[in-house]
Amino acid sequence: TTDVIRRIRADDNPVCDSSRISKNNGIKPKWFGAALSAATNKLSCIPYDPFPLELRQVIEQHLRKATKKRQDALHAVQQATGVSIYKETMAKFNNTDYAQEGSFAFDRQTFMLIESFLQSCSLPTDFDLSQLHEYKNPGFKDEMLFAFARNHHHFQKSYDEFVRSVCCPFVASLSDEPINEVYYQSFPCVRVVRPGDFSIGPHADSAYGHHPCSINFYIPLTKIDDSASLFLESRSGSEDWHPIKGYYGMVKHFAGGLCAHWTPENNTDYTRVSLDFRIIPGPMFHALKCGGKKSGGVRDVYREREGYYSHCCSKNIGPESSWEREGPMKIPDARFGFPWTKFKKS
Repeated sequence: TTDVIRRIRADDNPVCDSSRISKNNGIKPKWFGAALSAATNKLSCIPYDPFPLELRQVIEQHLRKATKKRQDALHAVQQATGVSIYKETMAKFNNTDYAQEGSFAFDRQTFMLIESFLQSCSLPTDFDLSQLHEYKNPGFKDEMLFAFARNHHHFQKSYDEFVRSVCCPFVASLSDEPINEVYYQSFPCVRVVRPGDFSIGPHADSAYGHHPCSINFYIPLTKIDDSASLFLESRSGSEDWHPIKGYYGMVKHFAGGLCAHWTPENNTDYTRVSLDFRIIPGPMFHALKCGGKKSGGVRDVYREREGYYSHCCSKNIGPESSWEREGPMKIPDARFGFPWTKFKKS
């Protein structure tokens, strides 16, 4: 999903003006991002509060397909799990803050994610990721990410410490019941969306085989706003579409297994670089089964073999608790998206 589609750019217009939305432009692009971009006349700032009816009509067919896929996938998980356990598990998830969008900040001096990311990319620590599209070399993005894949160990160590020190205890704090184990994505997905790129249309991650109780964490390494952002709904089915807004140092979390989300074409003048990963509370991880063998179901390739998730348990040390990973750090593979889908080890 991180392999992006390049399109020809029109002149950028930074003004967020809903009056410029085209009601009937005569264009019926196949791709969601192209349809949205055409309807907004390539506005860099997509209006969302309120979300215009004209835009809703443009994306309606894509939303309905996404809703149907989510319903089918969840029904298959219910069949595989058993109705009573499924309903009990989903009720626990939906009745806590697991299911509610939120955000928090982290200490950038303690957890130097962007510095370790740039180091693994073989770039100087003052490199401006938001302007990487300005490099004349058309292959610069791929070269950067292939270097990152070859040298990922330094970054992975920083990422793993960040997740165990910050995100795992945060997830535990959202529960009404004591939580002493979680499963977290062992390596994050890396998104690089240049001007003119878009990545994926409306979907909930459960429609791609991910666990329904996944909590998605989203960390921008550059500014994130306007059409260079991820649009989401705050709770599953609310359809209150709005972009993630913020800068490096912010963490957004939302129920990505259930909540629909999508990215428009990036019509800004900067590149968005971000990390995202999933965390699942331990009891819920085990409670729900893969629905891949049921009608409408999707294989959960993320759980069917080792490597995608790391297991982490809380260890009490006096008044404090630490979250310790079980076993060594995992080796990333194609399930983490680009560059791992293309990277060949030497």
